[in-house]
Amino acid sequence: MVFKPPKSGKQNLVGFDLRTEEFRFLELPEFCLDKLFCYDIKAMGGFICLTATYRELDTVVVDVWIMEEYGVKESWIKLISWNEPHFIPRFPSLVVPLAFSKKGDKVLFNISYKCRNFGKWYNLRDKFVWYDLWSERVKTVEIRGIPTSFDVHFYVESLVPINGNAVMINNEMP
Repeated sequence: MVFKPPKSGKQNLVGFDLRTEEFRFLELPEFCLDKLFCYDIKAMGGFICLTATYRELDTVVVDVWIMEEYGVKESWIKLISWNEPHFIPRFPSLVVPLAFSKKGDKVLFNISYKCRNFGKWYNLRDKFVWYDLWSERVKTVEIRGIPTSFDVHFYVESLVPINGNAVMINNEMP
């Protein structure tokens, strides 16, 4: 998916449908486009999820939107609007939702504290937090032995081989 910055006041997300092999434009919800913001777009829990992190007065705000019905602009709902200054540092930082809990009542976030040196961004520190959707409380996830700075990557099992163009010979990859 690709975010297309608005020029005419219209907000679009461009996606490629693997089934039909066609590009589609999806309209985004009405959100903080009048502010400087960082964003993240991903699939989470079977929904398209848009996260916008921006400053408002003296605090940092994180809005998380999900699209309940694919392709329908009116189905965007704001799942979270979160401003907790002690959990979310001032810019530059990146706050990204990673997954729902098993029960679906919490969202796991990765918060990355960044710094810029000679034009390059570096992670200073990262942490995980759970955001409780019902109580709107945040709890830090403690993992012993984890480095202070790390990257988060997802692994999704698939029956499709990584090298999809390779030919199998006698049920073995060459």
